[in-house]
Amino acid sequence: METTENTARIELLKIQNSRKPEQVISLVRDPDAGGLHTEGLTKLFNVQEIWIDTRNIAEALTEYARVLSFLMETMSESEDLHLPYGFQDEFTFEGLRYSLKSEGAYRVLRRVPEIGEMVYDE
Repeated sequence: METTENTARIELLKIQNSRKPEQVISLVRDPDAGGLHTEGLTKLFNVQEIWIDTRNIAEALTEYARVLSFLMETMSESEDLHLPYGFQDEFTFEGLRYSLKSEGAYRVLRRVPEIGEMVYDE
């Protein structure tokens, strides 16, 4: 199969820990896999990378970048305190609920819809 620009891995952004600027992860789009995922969490914190379950990348990019930044900072703080880091299957951030469950090689990050909120799976 020939690789074209349209099917190439795309690094969308880098997320830097505000307290430790040397800690940086990437958010990557792999068109062949149909989604977004982190690169760098395993290397920095020895945890699973995060897959973002989203269909509308443009709307979700800013929201998930903030969530990933929050998660990375909690991992860093845990490391500073010499405590093991454990993902929570569900958590609340900025008033929204998220799930972060293990599925294969990744932790899959999803926003949990509010009661009555429509969820679009395109």
